[in-house]
Amino acid sequence: MKKSKTQPARRSLDRLQRVARERAEEQARHIPWQRLLETREQYIDWQEVYLWARSILEVEEEIPDWLTESLNDRCPGFLQAEKELLPKTAKNRALSLRLEDWIDEHIFGFAKEEGWFNAITYYAMRDPRYQRAEVCWSECVDKWKKIRPDRYPTFEEWKEMAEECDPTARLVPRERAAQACLRLVDPDRLREAVSCYIDWEAFAYWARPALDRSRPLPTEVTQELNRRCPGFLSDSKERHDSKRGSEPWQQLMFWIADHFFLKAKNDCWLDAVLLEAGMHPRSIRTMEFSDHCRHLWGHTLPSPYPAFDQWHRDADAYVEPGNLGRPSRAKSLGPR
Repeated sequence: MKKSKTQPARRSLDRLQRVARERAEEQARHIPWQRLLETREQYIDWQEVYLWARSILEVEEEIPDWLTESLNDRCPGFLQAEKELLPKTAKNRALSLRLEDWIDEHIFGFAKEEGWFNAITYYAMRDPRYQRAEVCWSECVDKWKKIRPDRYPTFEEWKEMAEECDPTARLVPRERAAQACLRLVDPDRLREAVSCYIDWEAFAYWARPALDRSRPLPTEVTQELNRRCPGFLSDSKERHDSKRGSEPWQQLMFWIADHFFLKAKNDCWLDAVLLEAGMHPRSIRTMEFSDHCRHLWGHTLPSPYPAFDQWHRDADAYVEPGNLGRPSRAKSLGPR
């Protein structure tokens, strides 16, 4: 009986997650990935500020005097708006949530107006830094409601506490198991490896149309493969190993992982690289540009084949046409 109830709930959750992902992806592909990434990082910065303040507000159920000064500095105008709030409105929405509303409207209102705010929140909430901050907020509230601290941590102290939290602690068991690999590597080291992997992934996407459709390969592709991946073309056993995927470009990615990410693979955190790369706006945009090129070229490869460096620059600049992402006159404030 328990299993029969669990399965519909899981299917419902999967459906909601799929809808959220599709909405975020649709919004994101109209925005330069650099702008989306920068705004996502700013959003996480602000969420750290918000969750620090929320952990205190939920325990105190009011704004301590010392926090008033900090909120006036970081969120000028919020407390004044609170004074002008109607009692009924204040009763229907918790103070901590009204702070979150204020940040969304005053700091990220431009993204709401332009129609890509959901893309920001979707990718931000799946970032380990955001997840660590959420865990820190939850653990602080539980601990402080039992025993109030003599002194609450400053924002900087709270951020240091958050850095030590397990980013998977609030996830459902299935997602927690999938992300357990994140705990096996230092975040800075992971970030560097992800950036390197995305560059290699772009190279594989560039070569993909030629690897999939053309024999012999265009000269440009052969030369780049021999220069960047010496031995790949001649390693017929590895290329025809059925366990490594049926598509040649997937075989190339396995080859790259074996030759350039062997340390991560041996230390069991290559999955963390793949997980983080799969959620990175640049990786997603490169994949979309690759699909665009394959559709544009059809069954006939361009001659000459585009140089990789130029293709990569074009991928970085690619956005789908539409009305999203127009420049905004709104002024964004960074958390201080």
